[in-house]
Amino acid sequence: MKKTTQSIILLILLTSLVFLITKIQLLIIYVFIATVLAITINPLSNFLCGLKFFKYKINTTVSALICLSLISTVGALIGYLLSPIIIEEIQILSSIQLDEIESFLALLTNEVNKKFSSYNINFKLDFKSLINNLNISSISDVFQSMFEILGNIFLAIFSILFIAFFMIRDKSLLKKNTIKSLSHFVSDSEKKINMIIFFIRRYFGGLCLQTTIIYLLFGLGMSILKLPNPWTLALFAAVVNIIPYFGPLIGFFFTVTMVGSFYIDQSMIDLVIPFIIKTFILFGSVQCIDNFFIIPSIYSRAFKAHPLEIFLVAMAAGFIGGIMWMIIAMPVYTILRIILSELILSLE
Repeated sequence: MKKTTQSIILLILLTSLVFLITKIQLLIIYVFIATVLAITINPLSNFLCGLKFFKYKINTTVSALICLSLISTVGALIGYLLSPIIIEEIQILSSIQLDEIESFLALLTNEVNKKFSSYNINFKLDFKSLINNLNISSISDVFQSMFEILGNIFLAIFSILFIAFFMIRDKSLLKKNTIKSLSHFVSDSEKKINMIIFFIRRYFGGLCLQTTIIYLLFGLGMSILKLPNPWTLALFAAVVNIIPYFGPLIGFFFTVTMVGSFYIDQSMIDLVIPFIIKTFILFGSVQCIDNFFIIPSIYSRAFKAHPLEIFLVAMAAGFIGGIMWMIIAMPVYTILRIILSELILSLE
């Protein structure tokens, strides 16, 4: 009877935990981003704590404030440099009209079917019907969901910096308590925590470098193809590339739709099909460079996971929490795997 009661209580607690997680998803993402920032910049904090000005040594509070000021300054500088592109990006996103998309799809269907007919291929496509079956009204929701986390940009920045401040200031205490708590479940918990810290630093640095390289590749490629607003479209494509598997598809679809609508408005219908072929080749080439050169070189097989495993984890995260959960799915999964691998060995 006692074991049955304990099992029921445990089931209720787990159910409550899952329900709570679904309600505080945004806070969890804030904590994750703050943790990544704190771990990444901790070496600088440790360096500052070792400095002395006259006879006074910099304490952890001052060190944390300096680190956050540096993060804010760098973020503001990047935002200022990219502000014209970001503003143009927002204007493009807000200008998406379903009527224009439907007109473009109808034109695309007509042009593709003409090509099939010229090669005596008895096959007809209807992109408009296909998109209608997928619910075309949800297209704008896809782009909108990517900015839900920034619903209140000032609250998001304040929350992340506030959490990161205490993580940087009290890093020794937090690490000690984490190691102590983890030691109840796994042996050599300090080694596991150090592995996680090393992984997060490498992952964040690699992600920034990867996004920058992808942005430059897309920007140069779109400039060579003479697409309208090349660096604006490149920024969107580079950012959504963070989303596993589906990011490049979203970037390709967005680029084709926006530039295709532009060509229709400018009465340049004959350029639509060649443009789609060139864009497909560009995105395919960049993805090949990303998958075969950039990712192996930067991450050095950081995840150590099978491609099918990565796909299933990304899909599961997408079903649970949407696009933002897909972005953080693999680092969180890898961290849990580092911890649970030792726990499973201990149980065996």
